[in-house]
Amino acid sequence: MVFKLKTIDKNKSIKEIDPLEALLDENPNQIIKVQTNLIEEEMNPWDYVRVVNVRGEPEYQATSDEKVIIAYRDNPILGNQHVVENRSMKERNRVIAAFGEDLEADLAIQGPMWKALQEIAYDIVENKQKIALACWCMPCPCHALKLLPVIVEMVKDILKNKTYNRPKNKM
Repeated sequence: MVFKLKTIDKNKSIKEIDPLEALLDENPNQIIKVQTNLIEEEMNPWDYVRVVNVRGEPEYQATSDEKVIIAYRDNPILGNQHVVENRSMKERNRVIAAFGEDLEADLAIQGPMWKALQEIAYDIVENKQKIALACWCMPCPCHALKLLPVIVEMVKDILKNKTYNRPKNKM
């Protein structure tokens, strides 16, 4: 809750003043009106979602305030079902690109990935819940990095349209 104080002097001119200044001001020629405005802080969705390492490498470890969502292959919806055939960067990039194509196709039809990502976005908006997408890849390039901008855009869309009603069919 933020309090904005407005003063009206005897000439009926209005100006905003600092609340502390208003309390200390002893000018009998002005009337102080207090207007309260609930100002929601700008929410930066990027502060609420990231990819972490399942192994728990210190700088890529989930923190206690983050909800961990499995994003590796064991998750049949958000895991990358394309298998890395060898450990080359070219092969890693191939399977990440293939996952990206799957993701785009799923988003176009609002399929299971879309629904799962919507649930995550609503969790961020409704509960200010931080999310850690856990995969084995990090800090190497990872398919889960393709999920981040989608979640961020969904959060922005929910906030912009004030559509705080979750879809009925949950994961």
